[in-house]
Amino acid sequence: MHRYSKGYRAERNIVHELARRGYMVIRAPHSGSINLASPDVIAAKDGRLIVLECKSREEAFTMEKEQMEEMAKWRDVAHASAYVAWKINRKGWTFLKLEDVIANNGHIGKKFAEEKGMGIDDIDRQN
Repeated sequence: MHRYSKGYRAERNIVHELARRGYMVIRAPHSGSINLASPDVIAAKDGRLIVLECKSREEAFTMEKEQMEEMAKWRDVAHASAYVAWKINRKGWTFLKLEDVIANNGHIGKKFAEEKGMGIDDIDRQN
């Protein structure tokens, strides 16, 4: 499967899940191609703002420094809660706080996700 279509489906999935939970949600298609700090998904509910960088990967990966800086800008300027949302096939979504990802130099693997990851219910309660 083409990487973009896999990512698109994963982002679309999380957009609909957040909408079912009462969030107003938008997906920023091709968010990395507009040369502005733009997360993949922006969600708002009850005055709370969440931004997500979504990844759908089987194996460990490293987030680019630029992506982490862009997410940090949303966190700092818009006072958004910033997360990396990782969809692991057949396991579902894991949400990692941007601060934890930055502290780990952008390295994200299954062990890190098990230690620091949260489910969508946790994200909903925290925000």
